[in-house]
Amino acid sequence: MKLYEEHIAAVGSGEVGRLVPDKDETARGLALRIGRAARRTNKPVKTWIDKGTVYFEPVS
Repeated sequence: MKLYEEHIAAVGSGEVGRLVPDKDETARGLALRIGRAARRTNKPVKTWIDKGTVYFEPVS
């Protein structure tokens, strides 16, 4: 799951990350993996899904 931790680390304060699920995954599953990675790295994020795309931003 290091991939998701890298995505979180790449998004700075005031920025929003955007991920589009592959054909074999769901947006909900992707959002859950981002949330779990955020908890592992102790960097809380807010996630939401819009039209099948997952967005996340750091929470301060």
